[in-house]
Amino acid sequence: MRDTITRIIEEVHRRYAGTMDGSLADYIPELTRADPNHFGIAVVTADGYRYAVGDVDVPFTIQSVSKAFTYGMALDHRGAAAVEERVGVEPSGEAFNSISLDPGTGRPRNPMINAGAIAVTGMLPDREAEPRFEHIRSTFSRFAARELTWDDEVYASESATGFRNRAIANLLRSFDILDGPTDPVVEDYFRQCSLQVTCSDLATMAATLAHGGVNPVTGDAVLTLGNVEKVLSVMATCGMYDYSGTWVYEVGLPAKSGVGGGVLGGLPGQFGIALFSPLLDEKFNSVRGVAGFRDLSREFDLHLLRAPSMSKHAIRRHYRLSDVSSRRGRPDEDLELLAEVGRKVLVLELQGDLFAASLERVIRSLASDGDGVEVVVLDLRRAGATDGSTVGLLRGLAETVAAVGQHLVVTDQARVLPSDAFAGLDVEVARTLDDAMRGCEDALLGDAGRAPAGSVRLDLAEFELVRHLGDHERARLLPRFVERSYAAGEVIVEQGADADALYLLGSGVAEVEFADPLDGSVERIADLYPGVVIGELGLLGQGRRSATVRAVTDVACFELSRFELMRLRSSDHLVYTRIIEDLLVSTAERLRRANREASLLRD
Repeated sequence: MRDTITRIIEEVHRRYAGTMDGSLADYIPELTRADPNHFGIAVVTADGYRYAVGDVDVPFTIQSVSKAFTYGMALDHRGAAAVEERVGVEPSGEAFNSISLDPGTGRPRNPMINAGAIAVTGMLPDREAEPRFEHIRSTFSRFAARELTWDDEVYASESATGFRNRAIANLLRSFDILDGPTDPVVEDYFRQCSLQVTCSDLATMAATLAHGGVNPVTGDAVLTLGNVEKVLSVMATCGMYDYSGTWVYEVGLPAKSGVGGGVLGGLPGQFGIALFSPLLDEKFNSVRGVAGFRDLSREFDLHLLRAPSMSKHAIRRHYRLSDVSSRRGRPDEDLELLAEVGRKVLVLELQGDLFAASLERVIRSLASDGDGVEVVVLDLRRAGATDGSTVGLLRGLAETVAAVGQHLVVTDQARVLPSDAFAGLDVEVARTLDDAMRGCEDALLGDAGRAPAGSVRLDLAEFELVRHLGDHERARLLPRFVERSYAAGEVIVEQGADADALYLLGSGVAEVEFADPLDGSVERIADLYPGVVIGELGLLGQGRRSATVRAVTDVACFELSRFELMRLRSSDHLVYTRIIEDLLVSTAERLRRANREASLLRD
C-alpha cells in the first residue's frame, strides 16, 4: 500500500513539477544542456530506508554541494584547529563566487564559498599512491554508498572558463593559505565539482551526515562524529550562500546547494533529504529545490530548533492477536479459535516521542507486515511528546488503513493526543491495550458465531473436563459436584487460603486479583468467563491459593472439593485418572501459551 510519507512527498512533487521559474546556469556552458523539466525528491532515513519520487536517478554534477564533504574530509585529515587557521566559519552574506577574504590574513570567510572551498581542497592529501582527486572521489563514493564517476565534459567546460577561481587561488597563495602551485589545486576543485551524482545519492550522503557520519546503507563510518557536527553547523549558517539566513528562518535544516540543481539537507537522527531541479533562482539555488524543502520541513516539522531527540526504536513490540491474547480467561475452545483467526489483528506497541521519523517506522512496518490484517491496534501507552506533524501523520495513517479495508484502534492511556485527533474518521480509541485486545477478541469470536462470553450459561456436562467422558463415567462423576452461587463482589477463592476445591465457572464474570505481600498493593490480573476452570494448580499441588478470585457479576460455579476428588480416586480410579490427565493437559497447554506470549513480550 502507498504510505503516508510517500503521499506527502508525491504531493510536494506535484505542487512544483510545473514550475518553470528560474534559469539554467550558463557561466559553465556545459550546464546549459541540462533538461529544465527534471525534478526529483529523495528521502533516506537514519536507518537507510529510501523514499523517492520523480527524477531521482538522473545523473548531474554535484558542483558546490561537494564543499560540505571536502570540508569534513579536511577536518578529519588536518584537525579543526589547522583548518580554522586557513578558513573561517562566519557567513559572508555574499554570492558563492565572491572574493570574500579577511583583509588582514587573507583567510576565506567560510568553506562554502568558492574561496574557502578551494582552500579546503588544497588541504587534502595529494599522494602518489592516491592522488588528491582520487581520494575525494573514493570518499564521496563511501558517502553515496556506490562508486561515483565524473563528467569530463563538464570538467573541461569549468576548466576552460574558470578564470575567477584561478584568480582566487592565486590570491590565496599570496596569503599563504595555499601551499605550492595553485593550478593542481584548482583543477582538482573543478574535478570535484564535476563528480556525477543522482538525487538518491545526495539523499544518502545527507543521511550519512544525519546518522553521525556513518552511512546508514553500508554501515561505513565515513566521517568522525565531532566533525559531522561542525560540517552541519557551517551548512546551517553558510550552506545556501547569501540566502542562508532566510533558509534557516523558513526551512531550519543544515543544507547545501549546487548550480547543478541539487540541494541536500539533513536533520540529525532522522532524515537525509535531497531535491534536484536544474532551474536556478538569482541566488543560484534550485527554485523547485528551495520551495520543496520549505514544504517538506513544514509537513514533517523538521526545523532544527524545533526537533528534540527521539527514541531510536519507535516500535517497542509488534505481534498478532493469535500469538498474544488479552487478560481475559476464556474456554480452551475459544482460545483455539483465536489462535487461528487472531492473525487478522496486528498490535504495535509504540514508545518514545511521536515525531515524523518515529511514525515513519510505524508506517513502514504496516506496509511490510500487514498481510491478512483486518484490524491494526496502535498502543500509545509508552509514547511521549508529540509535535505539529503527529496528528496529521496519524490521521494519514488512519486513512491509509481504511483505504485498504482495515480498521484502526488506538489506545491512548497516557493521553498524548488531543481528544479530537481522529474527528470524522472511523477510528476506535480504547482506554488500555487490554481493552482493545478484548474488544478485538470479542468481535472475532462474534464473527465466528460465538455468543458474548458474559451472556453464556453452561451446564456441567458442557465443560471440556467432563464432555469427553462416557455416559457411565459422567454419571459417576457429576453428582460429586456442588453448584454454588456468588453475588457480585463476593470472594470465590481467597489468596493464601488452602486450595481445597476445583471450580468450573458456569455463568457470570469473575476477576483475578493479586495482592503484593510487600506493599499490599492489589493488581487486577485477568477476567474469567464461563467455561474456564479455576484453581486446578492449587488443587493438584495441594498448596495455597496464589490469588483471589472475586465475582464481578452474579456468578454460578460447579465445585469439586478435594475430599470428593480423593473419594473418586478410591472408588473409581479410571475416572479419576482421566480427570487428572485432562487437567494436566489443559494446564500444560495454558503454560505453553503463556511462555510463548512471555517470549514475545520480553523487553
